[in-house]
Amino acid sequence: MQPRQVNTIEDARQILKDRDLSHVKVGVIDLDGIVRGKYMSRDKFFSALESGFKLCEVIFGWDSSDQLYPNAQFTGWHTAFPDAVVHIDPTTCRSVPEEGNMVFFLADFEGRAAELCPRTLLKKVISRADALEFKATVAAEFEFFVFDETSDSVRKKGYRNLETLSPGSFGYSTLRSSVHSEIYHDLMRLGAEMDVPLEGLHTETGPGVLEAAIEHTDALTAADRAIVFKTFSKIMAQRRGKMLTFMAKWSNNVPGQNEIAS
Repeated sequence: MQPRQVNTIEDARQILKDRDLSHVKVGVIDLDGIVRGKYMSRDKFFSALESGFKLCEVIFGWDSSDQLYPNAQFTGWHTAFPDAVVHIDPTTCRSVPEEGNMVFFLADFEGRAAELCPRTLLKKVISRADALEFKATVAAEFEFFVFDETSDSVRKKGYRNLETLSPGSFGYSTLRSSVHSEIYHDLMRLGAEMDVPLEGLHTETGPGVLEAAIEHTDALTAADRAIVFKTFSKIMAQRRGKMLTFMAKWSNNVPGQNEIAS
């Protein structure tokens, strides 16, 4: 279930008390659009709501495989990978499916690290648009492949000859969405529980391809919904022995896919 509306620091404190949580899940977004985060104790979280907490700047100096970018200037061995202050946004509170009463919050970097923080940069763009009396309304639409694979099996195969959820192409298939209805229902339930309302969910052209259209809203909320959906849909799939990829093209033998925002 979605948590009650959380707008303020006091609201965030209260929801942990109401749910009797000893820890909470917090996350930031790196340069590759990946959520990096951790479980944080209740007392630490209460303190961080007021004064922030420290997180290593290394997430702006490495790629999705934790390999350092060559010739990185912002952070690296030359800076000794210092910590930066991160501020939790109470309004991003969401329930975490299949983790009991657990809730999740997004956070933003402050100070020098804010220059590279994707969420902070988006806020700056929105502020500039507001100053020009423009308002951005955004809807994200994702196409993604579903594999009958695990993180172990794909490595053993060298990422070749992967088994997709279904063979061949069959866009808008009522047959396949019914045969694999448990996956569709899990994704729709995920959207409902994490404030990522899906307007549509169906097969696309290509083996094992699904398309999810998220309801339109303001730009910052839409971005949060997009990152939450991409992250937690992968989690949901892996918990069921499946894997998802949002890669634009994972194989030369299958169609590519698009991620659209308008």
